[in-house]
Amino acid sequence: MLDRTVQSTVPSPPMAAVLGLLVALFYGSGDFFGGVAAKRSRPSAVVVGSFSVSAVALVLVTAGWAVVGGLPVPTGGDLALGAGAGVIGPLALGLLYRGLAMGRMSVVAPITAVVAAVVPFVWGLLQGERPSGVALVGVAVALVAVALISGAPAHPEDLRDPVDTGHRLGGLVPTALASGLGFGVIFVLFGSASDRAGLWPLAVARPVAVLLAVAGLAAWSRRQRTDLGPALWPVPGTRWQVAATGVLDITANGLYLAGTQRGLLSIVAVLSSLYPAATVVLARLVLGERLHRVQVAGLVLATAGVVALAGG
Repeated sequence: MLDRTVQSTVPSPPMAAVLGLLVALFYGSGDFFGGVAAKRSRPSAVVVGSFSVSAVALVLVTAGWAVVGGLPVPTGGDLALGAGAGVIGPLALGLLYRGLAMGRMSVVAPITAVVAAVVPFVWGLLQGERPSGVALVGVAVALVAVALISGAPAHPEDLRDPVDTGHRLGGLVPTALASGLGFGVIFVLFGSASDRAGLWPLAVARPVAVLLAVAGLAAWSRRQRTDLGPALWPVPGTRWQVAATGVLDITANGLYLAGTQRGLLSIVAVLSSLYPAATVVLARLVLGERLHRVQVAGLVLATAGVVALAGG
């Protein structure tokens, strides 16, 4: 399971790098739609809805794969890794959507991404990778970027939804950091699957995630004596966004598994962590969000840091 991580001197094939960048595109687009939906629907409803849509899509893809033949046979370890990702996934995504709904996407998404990039990088070090000096510099640059992005004052011309008013950037940082840690662990789990795992880790992860999310919400609603419906069902007008989130997310995860089976985990994971670029661009074009100059500097450093990590 650790064969890919210890081969730190072996360059990642070009296809793995391309897949990592495609993962970033689909992840970032899915985060945008999920964040927009979470401004009106509860984040829990966005998570359960998008995970349910992705689970159905995954069943259809797996069934079609079985019909045409060539469905891989996973190991028990592959299934266990998928189950672990299924437990962590709803928590990480719920925290992300909560942060996106509370504040500006251009703040929350980059912080989450930098943390998610550093976690698999550190895991690689613990497993015997010996990255270049450029990659080590990239880690330091990424950490500085987190401080700049999270410490930027509100832009005076920032165009926000009313729900965003009154939330300070400092209150978003713990949520974004916790979400990034969760995604980083998921990157490690999926990246540790065997080359014969195929989509099986995802096939296990999504049903586990949906069941745990629904069970947790049901227990919470009983304690709070509140109606479970709003926590499970997106409000009208956001359901297409939730569906788009599910399709984009499962596509990104499938591409990520394919990428880690063709190249080093540390390379594909950090390239995948470029996903805030898509989120920020869509937020700027669609929502009119603007960046403070300190945030711009942080985003530039974050991009440079992630690229340095990938190049190392």
